[in-house]
Formats: sequence, C-alpha cells, structure tokens
Amino acid sequence: MTIRFATTADAIRIIRAIQNKRMDYNTPQDVREDVNAGRLIVAEENGKLLGSVAVVYKAHRGYYAIMRMCVYSKASKGKGVASALIDYVLALGLGTYGATPWNDNPAMIHIFVKRGFEYQYTFKTKYDFYKKTT
Repeated sequence: MTIRFATTADAIRIIRAIQNKRMDYNTPQDVREDVNAGRLIVAEENGKLLGSVAVVYKAHRGYYAIMRMCVYSKASKGKGVASALIDYVLALGLGTYGATPWNDNPAMIHIFVKRGFEYQYTFKTKYDFYKKTT
C-alpha cells in the first residue's frame, strides 16, 4: 500500500468513491478544496484508491484536525487502510493533532487511542474529541 498526497488527477476518482458511499461529511467541494490546498492524503494499492483523509490546520484551536477519513469500499475495511493513513499523518510531525471520530465507531476510536490520542470531551452527542501532541 502506498500513502501519498492526492493530486488533481485523483479528485474525480475520489469524488466518485464518496458519492457512491452517500456521505454527508465529505462532499465533492471538500475534495476539491482539500486537493487544491495540498491537505488530502490517499491510500492506494495497484492503482486503486482505497481511502483518504484530510489534515487541516485549525489556527483558532492550535492543532491539525484529522478530518473526513474515508475507506472507500467494504472490501478494504479491516485491512489497515485507516491505520496506515493515520500513521502517515503522524509521521509528518506537525505538532498537535485533533480527531473527532463518531462515538459509535469503536474501530476508529481504537486506532486513535492505540496511537496515543487521548479523549478530551464529547460534543453534539455523537462526536468524541481526541488529541495528541507529537
């Protein structure tokens, strides 16, 4: 599996993948903005895009937000795609990171906790905020 920053050539494939999943937290506009800003990271294997994550600096909060994590197909779930994406983001060594997995997603929570993220609080009843400083 290769982890890399997304290119404009990837955008159309990513948009198709997220539209197939009917996601409300990751829109075509988000993809375009993230690619153009150089903050979208993708996992790829044998030319097939497996998933993506955006890393967005939140200046008013003082951390890099790990946002819009998505593994595109059910066949790729449980294969380490999300873990590989998070490990890549952490290896960038940007400083403090924040993540907000849904509190009914124990797999994502486990990935963050295993990498040293600490629970901070819950908001909007379904989002848990986790934080880590590298």
